[in-house]
Amino acid sequence: MQRNDWGIHFNVSPDQGLFASDGGDSSQVARTREGLWLNLLRPDGDRLVSERLVNMRHQGYRRDEPNVQFTPDGKWVVFRGNFDGEVQVYAVEVAKAR
Repeated sequence: MQRNDWGIHFNVSPDQGLFASDGGDSSQVARTREGLWLNLLRPDGDRLVSERLVNMRHQGYRRDEPNVQFTPDGKWVVFRGNFDGEVQVYAVEVAKAR
């Protein structure tokens, strides 16, 4: 896994075939400047291949953490965000394997 794919929290899909990370700002965990993304992580041999799902540049990580979770059917990643000031719940559809 690359440093920019790291997150504060990780979660695994119900079928245990995918992972998601919720990113973080430059003061957190991996201390990366390009880590403000929710990422979908697909196992590929002995590594994880990252797919950027959501740009989190406007997320206030110090106030609220996204805490990614998969829906029970594994089709969506659900998270919270404070992009517009108030905390709201968002979901992004997970693309099938290519």
